[in-house]
Amino acid sequence: MIAKLVSFALKQPFLIIVAALALMAWGVWSFQKLPIDAYPDLSPPHVELITQWPGHASEEVERLVTIPLEIEMNGIPRLDSLRSISLYGLSSIAMNFEYGADPYFVREQAFERMANAQMPDGVSPTLSPLFSPSGLIYRYVLQSPDRSPQDLKTIENWVLERHYRSIQGVADDSGFGGTTMQYQVLLDPNKLFAYSVTVPQIFQQLAGNNANAGGGFYSQGGQFYCIRGLGLVRETIDIGNIIVQEKNGIPVQVKDVAKVEIGHAPRLGQLAT
Repeated sequence: MIAKLVSFALKQPFLIIVAALALMAWGVWSFQKLPIDAYPDLSPPHVELITQWPGHASEEVERLVTIPLEIEMNGIPRLDSLRSISLYGLSSIAMNFEYGADPYFVREQAFERMANAQMPDGVSPTLSPLFSPSGLIYRYVLQSPDRSPQDLKTIENWVLERHYRSIQGVADDSGFGGTTMQYQVLLDPNKLFAYSVTVPQIFQQLAGNNANAGGGFYSQGGQFYCIRGLGLVRETIDIGNIIVQEKNGIPVQVKDVAKVEIGHAPRLGQLAT
């Protein structure tokens, strides 16, 4: 057999050279198309649904949020496994699909079925970004000798996180640690009773007086001037000047019944290193 192959190669040198060149060209093309990754992604297509329902126990989250979503998601084509976890104020559903399934197709199916689930008022599930469970590529720490953890958390949320998300290929940037800044209105029960002001009134006025209002326009001297009302809160002084009600012709403001200051949201945990 080998003698016949050698004899054929010697008799047809042109054909052998053409076949060798074609094989080399095919090898170069295959090498350029070969995916090379330091950490190959061997995980199947993955879709995760995150639902927040603050202030509710895990039993309520499981019964009213997680189970209705699971019922809707069970019929998605090419679904391989579905797992869920219900915590205090949080529901997470993780779905793995068969290898080879189009990740964009399965995300579209999950998004369409998500709208059919009966959720409590004010609760809306969200899809996590398109990522792989093995897609964690970078971790970083913010440190400063003269800035508080709250300042570093603000820089992370409003500066660094937005820059990282603008990089092509980055699905998400999750920040941990620090304290989340809040504008807090600390009510004084004695002053509320003295001015006959209720807590729902405070909530209503704070929500209704934190927005700019658009208006029309008027013309003068051949020019048009736009009209708008500026009511967006920018500082703690603006919050304190919001009028809650009128008593005997005198306006009662938020600063009359409460103390307005900058604080932080309650921390649910802390990691010491």
